[in-house]
Amino acid sequence: MKRCVCLILLLAASCKPASNAYNGYVEGEFLYIAPTTPGILQTLSVARGQQVKEGDDLFALDQTGLQASLSAADAEAVQTKTSFANAASEFTRAKKLLKGGAVSQSDFDARKAAYDNAKAGLNVARQKVTQIKKQLVDSAPKAPASSVIEDTYFLAGEYVSAGSPVVSLLPPGNVKIRFFVPQAKLPLFALGSPVTISCDGCAKPVKAKISYISSQSEYTPPVIYSVGSRDKLVFRVEAKPDEFDAGLRPGLPVDILRDTQ
Repeated sequence: MKRCVCLILLLAASCKPASNAYNGYVEGEFLYIAPTTPGILQTLSVARGQQVKEGDDLFALDQTGLQASLSAADAEAVQTKTSFANAASEFTRAKKLLKGGAVSQSDFDARKAAYDNAKAGLNVARQKVTQIKKQLVDSAPKAPASSVIEDTYFLAGEYVSAGSPVVSLLPPGNVKIRFFVPQAKLPLFALGSPVTISCDGCAKPVKAKISYISSQSEYTPPVIYSVGSRDKLVFRVEAKPDEFDAGLRPGLPVDILRDTQ
């Protein structure tokens, strides 16, 4: 019986986690791609779980209305450009005539005001064209980086409000590890210090570096500030993998081992 008890104690000691090991989970910072104008979703080019490369098409809204607005804005810009050219010519002429006394100060001031108004009108017209062109680009966005499509929220033919995400995606660089460190162990961690990540779906341990350490503590169930409750204080720590590993999926529990070398 004594030998059995000793064996159990030895097994328990061997299963005890290392003092520099912590539990955490994978977190993803998703990008939510949304149009800046409302419209009917004409094309959805991606599906959940799909790998996309930077520059790949994601979706496109019906651009009929925006194209019509752009044509009207272009025509207005041409008209205001002509008006500005005429006003600039009159203003230049008035400056020469003012020096020779051939035009009154009031006439000069009127031509200068007309020039200033025409210049402001041209700037507004150009800004309008630029804005509509940007809306056209935003209504048919492309992948900002190589990513995995996490989810899609609309089907082709549905109405999409301005600012409503149509697609969410996760670039490899937006994957991070989050875990919590007791306040007594916090001095052992520093920004840039290495850690090793392991998980059930990882083919091999993943190297990472500490990228964030919270400046404020958190603590579990209501406790009072006392010496006896200090061991319940923890600080949130985040680490970024050195290289992308497909096994690190958001929400996956992982083990974090602090490198001691």
